[in-house]
Amino acid sequence: MEANVLFGRPWKVAGRFDTFEAADRKRKQLSSEKNLQVKVKKQLKGFVVKTRSTTIQLQIGERRSRKKQRKEMMNDR
Repeated sequence: MEANVLFGRPWKVAGRFDTFEAADRKRKQLSSEKNLQVKVKKQLKGFVVKTRSTTIQLQIGERRSRKKQRKEMMNDR
């Protein structure tokens, strides 16, 4: 079973609305774009429209924590 590659990717806030109808209109407007996920979240004070890109950018090299980098340097000696 393959893991979802978008799992853990951050969402960006596209707008905050007082009513679901206004948030839904914004969601429908944004969902027409390709490579974009859109959702409406209910919060204590209204609704929030959130988006994230579905394209995965390939990173050159791996980002490692400083602790891992130090351990590798110690092991290389």
